[in-house]
Amino acid sequence: LMSVLSSLHVLRTRTPFRDVLTKILVLFAMISLCNCSPNNYTLHAVLVTAPNTGPPIFQSLLSCIQLALDDINNSTEILPNTELMVESYYHFGSAAGAIKRMLQYSEEGVSFVIGNYFVDNIKYTGSVGKVFDIAQLSASVSSPILSNDREYPYFSRLAPPATGQSKVIRETILNFASIQGPRGWDRCAIISTTDPYGVGLSEDFIEVMNEQDEIEIATYQQFIYLGEIDGTKADVQVELREIQDSKARIIVALIVGGYEDLIIDANEFGLVGDSFVWFVGDSISGNFLYNEEAIALSRGLLGTFQYIPEGHKERQYFDDLWLRSDPTIYYGAGETVSPYYYLTYDMVLTSAILIEELDKQGLLDSEEVIPGRVWTNELRKLSVNGTSGLIEFNSIGDRVQPASGSFYDPDTRTWKEYAFYDDVQGYNKIRDVIWHSGTNEIPDLDIREAFHYWSCHDGKKMFDPTGKSISLHTPDGSDIDDIDEDYHCDQFIDCKNLSDESNDCASSYTVLFIVFGCITGFMILVCILLIGLVIVYGLILKYRRLRVASPTFLLILLVSTIIGYSSVYAWFGKPHPVACGFQPWILGLSTISMIAALCAKNFRIWRIFRYQNVKQRISDLDLLVLWFAMILPSLVILVVWTIVSTPTATMEDRGGEEHYVCTTGGFTGKPGGLIFFFILVGYIAIVLMFGVILSILTRKVPTMFNESKLLAISIYNLVFFGCVIIPVVMVINPINPYAAWILRTIAILYGFTATLILQFAPPVIGIFLIDKGKNVRVFKSHINSARFKESSSPDSILSMS
Repeated sequence: LMSVLSSLHVLRTRTPFRDVLTKILVLFAMISLCNCSPNNYTLHAVLVTAPNTGPPIFQSLLSCIQLALDDINNSTEILPNTELMVESYYHFGSAAGAIKRMLQYSEEGVSFVIGNYFVDNIKYTGSVGKVFDIAQLSASVSSPILSNDREYPYFSRLAPPATGQSKVIRETILNFASIQGPRGWDRCAIISTTDPYGVGLSEDFIEVMNEQDEIEIATYQQFIYLGEIDGTKADVQVELREIQDSKARIIVALIVGGYEDLIIDANEFGLVGDSFVWFVGDSISGNFLYNEEAIALSRGLLGTFQYIPEGHKERQYFDDLWLRSDPTIYYGAGETVSPYYYLTYDMVLTSAILIEELDKQGLLDSEEVIPGRVWTNELRKLSVNGTSGLIEFNSIGDRVQPASGSFYDPDTRTWKEYAFYDDVQGYNKIRDVIWHSGTNEIPDLDIREAFHYWSCHDGKKMFDPTGKSISLHTPDGSDIDDIDEDYHCDQFIDCKNLSDESNDCASSYTVLFIVFGCITGFMILVCILLIGLVIVYGLILKYRRLRVASPTFLLILLVSTIIGYSSVYAWFGKPHPVACGFQPWILGLSTISMIAALCAKNFRIWRIFRYQNVKQRISDLDLLVLWFAMILPSLVILVVWTIVSTPTATMEDRGGEEHYVCTTGGFTGKPGGLIFFFILVGYIAIVLMFGVILSILTRKVPTMFNESKLLAISIYNLVFFGCVIIPVVMVINPINPYAAWILRTIAILYGFTATLILQFAPPVIGIFLIDKGKNVRVFKSHINSARFKESSSPDSILSMS
């Protein structure tokens, strides 16, 4: 203005163009007066700790603010005519103090504030800003709860929401699981602080993990941390014990602080090492570690942060500036750079560019307070190349930027990015991770407890120290080898070669099978010899003692007995679906066939002697029809049983353990098998009762033909054994299959052998001992002579039949 007035004084006595030039100079003076940039502008900041107090990183952040101010005030491109200053308020972690200061700002007409590093404070100051029209810009808060334009309409931040960090963790786990194998990488544990940062990130992480079903959250633990400023140690013993019990090998620590104490305590619980992977959020990965023990334990620690590209000129500029700055002026200068330094520097830089933009609009010249809405709208329009990368905001004030994963290198005490992720580009690898082992070999998280097992092929107990070199088989395989040691000597046969129930066991199935197998084989051989005896002496030579016993039905009895004996072998060895399916057929048919043959013999004698003075003929064919008629219902029962409730072999719980046993399949399952079993047993009981009645009716026939006593004894014997053995075996079998096997086998052998002896001992003894091998055709009857001749021929009596 003074220059313009001086020019007007000079022009007072000069050229004719004085009037025109005067008007131009006056117009220039008026424009200069109306659109003049302020000589200085004060930027208000709500910070954590004052200089020379609090944790080192907060003091270094103050240095970053000062460096940014110095660069801006020395720049000819940003606010060239204005000196930018920062007036700071330090809340020392007190939300109440931050709220009080925001209210004072409202009274003072301040409508734009920077700083606020803690979500604990911003969730309150953001609400105050909404009510009192104060815009805020935070350098680093990433909590997802702040992504709410309704609750925090005037809040913006240079950090993207931590949802990206959660996705980096998820994609990192999935990536390494796809390489190493899912076992061990499919379970993770979460531990967080109870503050809004820890809870917000944990809830966001859980929501992100719920978008897939490959990784299970084994446990979620929380602890109270109050040491953000003074480093107060938290007690995490209970939480670490829960994580230990969860068997998770991936531990995600979403904590606002206290990491060093946590990792040291975790090491005492055995939760740190080459077979564990730890993740932390940006609150830890953006900070420094100072405890030497914690530093050593943190090799390979994985952290998340927003992606700050390496190598771009703005970042390189700050790195060089930080390294060459005087640490006596700028605290922490020359040392390792934290990513929070870039964000803090960019916070001041972005604010300066915003102030310049409003200055260009002439809003700084007005005496009126610029509304917080205006600050916010103009801020979210900016696009700035900062030290942390391109700075752009979305409509709700969140920065648009990918998230990154980094690993901690204790040798250089720095974090090195290994990958970045966003929803558009996906997971992008930057470099290999150097893990806790000190190598880039991906950790094997498939750590299992060492165990003993039984080798069927080797026939002995063996040991797997790794817990995973041996794949245990379940007993339902055809030719299994390695099974759980609990299957050894448990009285259930699981190995095809019986080694699990023979070697080093108090009771041996092998010995049992040999003994009973030999006895059964011998009895089958006896039956075969008796078949020859019946054919030769009964059918060919027609010996009286065999003729009166009906050779045809003796042969049926012998064949039934052989099949009945053979049923013993259906229970030999390991259960098999085919053997289980044959068991009711072989044993059931042979039993009913034997009983039906006995009943048919009694029936013919009853019919012959019922009408003693009437000559009757009942041929073997007629009795075969009767025998088959008694067999037919059992055939129907067995056919329907096999179709509807198919006997098979499968895994079934017995005494709390899974065993491969014979059971019922088909359409009905186990209840159906029991029902058909009792139907078959009931029908056999009916036939037995029929035999008992016939035995009573034929008790007074001639001695030569009277087998009622022997038949009755046979039938009574079968009834008794059925009533006793069947319930006992059914009760014992689930508890002690070894004892049940013995009882069942003895019952089968006894039932058929007793019948065999009762039916064949008398004729054999009579032929070879009493008759000395002769065919004696004359016998004496002890019934009334008026009804029968004293001496008769068996053939003459049989001719009545």
